[in-house]
Amino acid sequence: MALATLPLALGALATPGLTPQAIAAQGQTALASPQPLPTAQINGVVWDQTIVGNVVYVVGEFDQARPAGSPDKQNESPRSNAMAYDITTGEMLDWAPQLNAAANAIEASPDGSTLYIGGKFTSVNGQPASHLAAVDTAGQYKPLNGGTPGGAVSPNGTVRDLELSPDGSTLYMAGLFTQVNDLERLRAAALDLKTQQVTSFAPRVDDESEVRTITVAADGSAIAIGGSFKTVEGSSDAYGMAILEKDGALRHTNLAKDIRNAGSMSGIMSMKSDSKGLYGTAYSMEGFFEGMFRADWSTGDINLMADCHGDSYDVLPTNDVIYVSSHTHDCSNIGGVPDRAQEGVYYHAIAFSSDATGTVGTNTANGYADFAGHPAPTQYNEFLPGFANGEYTASKQATWTVEGNDDYLIYGGEFVAVNGISQQGLVRFSLKGDKKEDKKEDKKEDKKEEKKGDKNEGKKPEEEKGKNDDKNDWGDPEDDWNDEEDQHGWDERNGDHDGWNNNQHGWW
Repeated sequence: MALATLPLALGALATPGLTPQAIAAQGQTALASPQPLPTAQINGVVWDQTIVGNVVYVVGEFDQARPAGSPDKQNESPRSNAMAYDITTGEMLDWAPQLNAAANAIEASPDGSTLYIGGKFTSVNGQPASHLAAVDTAGQYKPLNGGTPGGAVSPNGTVRDLELSPDGSTLYMAGLFTQVNDLERLRAAALDLKTQQVTSFAPRVDDESEVRTITVAADGSAIAIGGSFKTVEGSSDAYGMAILEKDGALRHTNLAKDIRNAGSMSGIMSMKSDSKGLYGTAYSMEGFFEGMFRADWSTGDINLMADCHGDSYDVLPTNDVIYVSSHTHDCSNIGGVPDRAQEGVYYHAIAFSSDATGTVGTNTANGYADFAGHPAPTQYNEFLPGFANGEYTASKQATWTVEGNDDYLIYGGEFVAVNGISQQGLVRFSLKGDKKEDKKEDKKEDKKEEKKGDKNEGKKPEEEKGKNDDKNDWGDPEDDWNDEEDQHGWDERNGDHDGWNNNQHGWW
């Protein structure tokens, strides 16, 4: 598979939306190196990772793992949708709980001794575990008994996301379920980890769409959910995303006032939180918002918007830089990379300043909504590593998830190469690299990669096309995504995805 034509160091783009201070900041901010570090590999897709000390715990859908540098089907070790590696060396570790189906989310307890996993699976290490389980650092199953002797905490449908409260006492979950044990819980719930009982947190997500993501405010005062739902408690103030009180009641805010992504054609993919606010990423098949945003927990007002085109999947806020997993192809509305989708150029790992440095410009791209005037970050051109799309899912994407610590940035997904180097599903980047040396290597790679094209980055026909011209390739997205028993969209995450960007047409 040829590597996509992804320039690694394009230089600052001086456009009206970007201030001189923002352009200068590109050379001053400490960014991750765009050069990949050797990392253990998997043979499928990674949906989530969490870091405990020097150990990265990985979940997704795969049945083999192998060392860095090993071709597919060589030097493999069996794994059942979960594995681990050392973040400092990239070497695979022995941790190998056996999950009988895909895992979508993983969270670690504050002391790092317990890993909570959510997904489609119904057993772990041969023990019944309905969509939610706990294991220890040796991979041994730890029962969650739900406060009932011999019982278990059992959501009745797939769990998409997990999040611990800041104090580690409560585990929040989101997904497709409508009950946890015998209690009605409409696609979001919480578990008291001390008593192992389901809490009173019970938001009423009123339609049949799923909740894909859940996060908790840094001070623990509120919870946010995102997905494709249109209402919570009957209110369309919660259109694709909502801020909730600790009991699950809707907090009426401006969160979904400007970004209205919901229904069968758009939604919110991921939400994260830190002391600066609530972050989210979005997708759309109908020309609405596809970038990254940050909002105020109290008011819901958007205080940072990276209005880039090309769906965004996950976000990692750090002190100064926000890293995103995506297939971005155009950030010109905020003074960033220009649209080169016609050439097959997409950016699967991209970085933004944590502070606003300008405002979103007026949109001129055909088929997209206009968000002019919102506070906008700088998009950094010094971190644009090139990923080759994988083919494990019919989506044929590259990255799906991003995490990190003080020293390393890690991406996971279904990609098969990074900067022309074979590397499947997992990759590390240094946050402590020598930037000058990296820039020299970037320039060399840039010249090489400009000559290449990625056959799997499906280019549009030569005639000019609007964003929504290819939507008919998808059939009914609701049939694909929200059928608990037979989903074939990306959310089933079972390797048979018939929707998401198949042949790279549609979600641009």
